[in-house]
Formats: sequence, C-alpha cells, structure tokens
Amino acid sequence: MNTYKNYPGKSENNNKTTNNNKTTKSYWGFLNSYRDTIIISTISTTSISLKKWINLDNHWAGCFLHEGKDIPGLKDKVNTERSRYAKTLKLFWQEIIKEFKEKENIVLADSSHSQKNIEIPANSIPINSIPIKNFHKNININDFCHDILQELDNKSNIHPFYKYDEHEISKIIKNPMDLFTINSKLENNQYTSTEEFENDIRLIFRNCYTYNKLGSEMYTLGEALESAFNKIWIEKIIFQVNKKEKLKRARDNDTDLSSELVIKQIRILEQNKDNLVYRQVVNDALLIASAYENLIADNIVPFIEILKTFLSTRSQISLSSANEPVLQAIVENLLPSKYYIPELSLVMDGTKSKGFGRFGYSDIFILKGIGNNNISLELKYISLVGLIKNQKKRFNTNDLENLDKIIEKEDEKVLLKRSYTYWSKEHNETKQITLEEILNNGVNQLKSYMNIILKGKSIDYYSSGIFDKRIKITESNPNKLKGLYW
Repeated sequence: MNTYKNYPGKSENNNKTTNNNKTTKSYWGFLNSYRDTIIISTISTTSISLKKWINLDNHWAGCFLHEGKDIPGLKDKVNTERSRYAKTLKLFWQEIIKEFKEKENIVLADSSHSQKNIEIPANSIPINSIPIKNFHKNININDFCHDILQELDNKSNIHPFYKYDEHEISKIIKNPMDLFTINSKLENNQYTSTEEFENDIRLIFRNCYTYNKLGSEMYTLGEALESAFNKIWIEKIIFQVNKKEKLKRARDNDTDLSSELVIKQIRILEQNKDNLVYRQVVNDALLIASAYENLIADNIVPFIEILKTFLSTRSQISLSSANEPVLQAIVENLLPSKYYIPELSLVMDGTKSKGFGRFGYSDIFILKGIGNNNISLELKYISLVGLIKNQKKRFNTNDLENLDKIIEKEDEKVLLKRSYTYWSKEHNETKQITLEEILNNGVNQLKSYMNIILKGKSIDYYSSGIFDKRIKITESNPNKLKGLYW
C-alpha cells in the first residue's frame, strides 16, 4: 500500500513539484511556501508523532519525493538539501509543532522540544542555514551570515564555488577558500565579526580571478556572484542599521567618528536606494574596493579590467593626446584615497646633485589595508600614435582604432618587437625604441625604487631611503613589498 497516496497537503505539493519556476525541485522551497498549509494538515491528522521533529520532516520529505518521483536526480538533491539545512529544518519543525499545540491549546509538559535538548543525527551536519521569520528577535553573526548565503543561493549560481578541488588549485592558490569551509566555520562559531565572514567570501572571488582565465565561464560566474553579493551585503547592512535605530539604543558620546560616517553613508544610500545613479555609484565603489583587495593579494587582473573599462569610454583622439601624468591620474582615481601615495619621494643616491640622480619618485605606492603586501607601481604610457608613426605619416581615428584591434590580439613576442616613436626632452629630438626596451627599462627603474624603499626612512638628503613626510615608518612585523609595472 502506498502511504503517500492521499496525504494532507498533496495538491500543494503536486503543484510545487510539477511547475517550472525557480523553486521547482526544492524541498525547502516547498516547506517555506506552504507553511500554513502544513500546520493545518498537521492538525488534521494524528498519524504523525509530534514527539520528535524528525518524524514530521521524514513524512513530508517522503511526500515531496513521491510527487516528484519522475524528476531525475530529485532524491539525491533532497537528501543533500536535508543534510545541508538540518539545523534550519529542526527550527522550522519546532515552530510548526509549537503553533500546532497553540492552536490546539495544548501546553507543553516538558522541555524536550527546546533547541538545546533536541539531538540532530550525526549525518545531518548543516552546510547552510536559512533564517526563519521572527524566530530570533536579535540577529547574531551566524544568522546574519547564513541569511546572506541563502539569499545568494536564491539569486545566483553558487554551486561551482561550493567545494574546490585541492589537487587542482594547490600549486596556484596560496589561501584556498570555498562555501563549504565558510559554512563549516559558521556552524563551529568561528567567526567573531561579519568582517571576517566578508573577507572569506571575497577571498573566493580573488582566488577565482587568479585561477581562471579572463573571459572563461568560471571567471564570468565569479563576477556575477560578486556583483550579487555586493548588492545583498549593502541591503543587509542597511537593514541592520534600521533595526538598531528602531530599538532606540543609547548612543555613546564617544562613538568613533568613522562609524558615524559609515552610518550616515548608509542612510544616504537607503534614501536613494531607488535612484539609479546612486546604485551605479555604489556598485562602482564596491568593484574598486574589490579590485584593490585583489591588487594587494597579488592579483592585478580585476584592476586592469576596471582600468580598461574606464579607458574604453574615452575617444581615440583624447587618448592619443594623453601621457603618463594623465594615466597616473586615472589610476589614482581608481584606488581608495586612503591607501595610496602618489610620487613617493626617495633619496636614490646622496652623493649626486639634485636633478642629476639624487632623488627619485615612485609613481604610486599602495599601502596595505589587509594582508602583508605593499605595492609599488611604475607606469608607462604607450600611445597608439607613437606606434603608428612608424607605419604611416598621416593617419586618422579609424587607423588608430584598427591598430588597437590588431595589437590586442597580437602575440606578445611580436608586440614587444614593435618600434615606438617619442619625443625626448633630454635630447630635444625624436627617438625610436622598441616596446621590449621600454619594458626592460621600466622594470629596472622599478627594481631600483624597491631597493631604496626597502632601506626604510632616509636620515637626510645624503642617505638613501624614503624621504617623504606623507608616510610614517615604524617597526613592525615583516611585510612584503611587490612591484608592478604597467
């Protein structure tokens, strides 16, 4: 005899497992959507024991699988879902039992249904958690983070980032991170702040961009996931600020000014949440912050992508008249102002005279916000005009655009052999040089700057080192200095 032939809630379950919307084949989606029906159905039958929540869960999971028996792979998915959401399901069914007893005016005789005393089977370790409405009056770190993960799962494809292949990435990725690890840390209460959780999430994105090729399917999935996370993260922070305001908590007169500034910014964002301009500005700012974090973590690709996007908005004519100062101003505009120093002053050789090699200036020195890396950037601007002058004496915008398309796909060795024409102020004449020579000269210049920076603070004009009042040099744990040449 089939025990699921005519169970309570059959029609709702059948509709849920046979439609084509996003929640199809989701056991949790069915429970969450038809919660009230389940309570009524529980009242209407006495065949299900209410002594343990697992009895209800087993019953409804069986019903759900019965209705979806023709859906390929549904059983495995439901089993995985029940294991992943074990803690959430426990809380869900406890609420169902509680509301059932309230409706029946039954007083709980003991505390066997309390969260502390109910045992979860050993094989039901939760991998994710979904918040239950009005279950907690005050959201703690775990609830906040679980909520974000669940919403991220609903709005984007997180499955490729669930578990990394240790054998494949171990040689490339120094600090692996995946959603399985994050969920495990949540379940073991290892996060002491939402910032730690955010750092781990963003580490997944950085690793994705480092390991996968630009434009690949996984790289694109990583960008989509990061964009979804940024939006959810802002929304949740706004929600938390509003909640604190509603509780009218007393404010300390000595509240840190930076925290007050953040709260003020969030209020502005909330007031303009439907303003497309504000939404775009916020999204751009988050992308810049992410690119900066990747840059500090030794992955320059996301920052290059932002720079390319910015430059693509400019006309070829405007770019043809640009130079290194213009490029530096653009790069500075794409970095958090607090974390970089333009034109870092250095004493290169104290034995030489001013203007003849005593001083040097590192184009952009990027300070670490997280991690142990500081970055020294050396910039060189290669214009299309300087490249095309060796081919044509007369040229127009179309010629520049065609050349741009050619060199974008050109082999690196061929590209480096190209000649470049420029005006030398030192010799007051036109000079020719290959791109390879420009590259090598720039790398050597960068190395010389880095060697001076490593010496620390300069005592005076006659000793080599950093000679810049904008930077404070103190004793600390060893840090890494890395050079990037563009």
